[in-house]
Amino acid sequence: MRAAHGWSTFPPRRHDTSYMQTLIEALQGTAHLVVDHFYEELARLPKSRRILEMLSAQELAHLKDRQVQNLLALAQPDLNAQEHAAMAMRIGRIHAIVGLGKEELVRSRGILQELVYKQIGRSVSSQALSLYARRLTSDTAWQLKAYQAVEDSQQEVLQRITRIVWTAGTYTHFIDQVIGALAAHDEIAACAIGRPDRHGIFHFEAGAGGSGLDGGGLLAALGSQGLDISVRADHACGQGAVGRAWRSGKAERVVNYQTDPLVERWREMTTREGLRSAVALPLATAGQPPIAILMLYSAWPGGYVGPDQVAFVELLQTLLGCAVTRLQTHEGMHGAAVPVSVRQHWAALVRTGALQMHYQPLLNLATGRCGKVEALARLRDGERLLTPDEFLFSLGSDDLLELFVRGLHQALADRRQWLAAGHDLDISINLPPAALNDIRYFEAAREALQTHACSSERLTLEILETEAFSLDDGQRSILAKFRALGVLLAQDDLGSGHSGLARLRELPFDWIKIDREIAQLDGDTALDALRVVYQVTRLGHALGKLVLAEGVDSADLLAALQILGVDGAQGYVIARPMPATRLPGWIEGAEAHGTCGARDGHAGLSVLARLARFVVWEDRVLLVAGTPGAVRDRLKAAGFVPPTPLAEELLGLGDVLPAGEARDMLQHDLLRALLEGGRESEAWRAALDRLKSVIAATAHETLPTEPAPSHAH
Repeated sequence: MRAAHGWSTFPPRRHDTSYMQTLIEALQGTAHLVVDHFYEELARLPKSRRILEMLSAQELAHLKDRQVQNLLALAQPDLNAQEHAAMAMRIGRIHAIVGLGKEELVRSRGILQELVYKQIGRSVSSQALSLYARRLTSDTAWQLKAYQAVEDSQQEVLQRITRIVWTAGTYTHFIDQVIGALAAHDEIAACAIGRPDRHGIFHFEAGAGGSGLDGGGLLAALGSQGLDISVRADHACGQGAVGRAWRSGKAERVVNYQTDPLVERWREMTTREGLRSAVALPLATAGQPPIAILMLYSAWPGGYVGPDQVAFVELLQTLLGCAVTRLQTHEGMHGAAVPVSVRQHWAALVRTGALQMHYQPLLNLATGRCGKVEALARLRDGERLLTPDEFLFSLGSDDLLELFVRGLHQALADRRQWLAAGHDLDISINLPPAALNDIRYFEAAREALQTHACSSERLTLEILETEAFSLDDGQRSILAKFRALGVLLAQDDLGSGHSGLARLRELPFDWIKIDREIAQLDGDTALDALRVVYQVTRLGHALGKLVLAEGVDSADLLAALQILGVDGAQGYVIARPMPATRLPGWIEGAEAHGTCGARDGHAGLSVLARLARFVVWEDRVLLVAGTPGAVRDRLKAAGFVPPTPLAEELLGLGDVLPAGEARDMLQHDLLRALLEGGRESEAWRAALDRLKSVIAATAHETLPTEPAPSHAH
């Protein structure tokens, strides 16, 4: 039986051994001369010359020594096919990585064989030369096989990256997955990704490879004191590949750390980490400034400069640029760069007892009582207490799962303590969008409910609306499991994401939480904001869902929300998040003093409260104005003769404006404008401006009120 490339699977025959022994003796005296002539010839080949020019004198001498060793190794009598294949594949992989073309490889092997024959052809037998020629041919074939292996690895990693590009929901999850995929690729000795801070100092946020395969050693080395990387041209550390790529928006290469004067300050570190060349890829939308920089390092000089490598790098850059643009556009990226050492520290805090859940009361606007709290994570870091805005976005996928599991167990344990003290409270806790791609969250929720003997309907899981929250079958299936478990579901921050109303209709939410930005009522935008809140509330109720407003920071806004029919509210005007031990005392004090409810209906109405009542009045008029037939005709006739008992009884502004002829005339003008010209008419806009002025001038007068519509939970 014969093996591939003419090798025998049996030990070499005795006369083959004697032939090869004479060959070894001949090569030992001439191999260095052969190699010197070989590299002189290589310098005449374009691609080979480019590679050789990348090397320092020391590196070239080392390369020649390795070539001599290779020539002698090929002549060893006991060299078997497996050993030869491994040696040739290793060398072929290096040739592929540094960009030596296949055609030039084959040509160079022919040159080498001719030089060997020229030097030793007359001193060894034809049988020895024939055996050596077969080994050289096999060597070339295995090297070409290594090229194919590198190309296959390129395709595999690009396929993995493509999947990551369209599935990653957060920047942190994205960079961790990308680094993991790239680190497995043959050509990449190390990789790292990061962004600059506001001072222009670059921070790597994730990485792998180098002397420590997990990237810890590399990233620590990259962040060493005195080795700062800057993206500013006027900074001493701004001329490296990262800084140049950030400013140019193009891929920038370090062909050889040993010879490039621009990267001299990093030479010792890269040598220690086994890195010889690199390319910096700015990740951005075409024509836009970079969002992040990906560094790819090679263990060989001239990595990422060959045609195949350039094509691979360009496609990789395009894919990743699309991803970071999507994440930035859809709020998957938050804040400034967090160095990987800080990320690792915060992830360790999650697992080492530093997690402290705080609780913010949710007020039922119909009853004025607190029957539910939202659990919010805090991390104790020495004297600091970190909020989610500081650390959450920097956690990886496994860290987020650990945070959820520990946070839920802690919250349900605290709930049992409150129950023992006489406070039966529901718990609401955030569920990351990634939970709908990971069944472990469902299993963790089910196990926690069982452990703490908590009825599932007492737990609400809040799901943040994001673009990554797609509606594929797998996510729908996990969502259905949560529903079958019996927990309540809330769509968090309605209006902050994309296609929110479609998801509100399609997905089985029990609660919707209005984004705090919608409820920010300032100046001239207050009336429109109240209209939005009112219509969202009506839509939620029409779909059988309860509506809660978050970020409520004033009593005036709280009263307005109550008028608009919002079911619940949370915010600083009610209470700030607090430790579990303080919550029972807060509830008892608030109930005893009546300080946790909305504004008393008999107190003077604020501007916001009056505008809220006007929004309800306006909606009623528009509803009737659009009704055909006798009702609309009677309203129109009555509305144009002030004062009008019908209009005052059905649509009156008596609880918005002070009684008197001026109120009647203004109501008359508003009715006429709505019924004849609609909300786009000049008459309506003029009447509305007068209404706002009157409300502002009489904001603190005591007016009669009517009960707010009730949708209590």
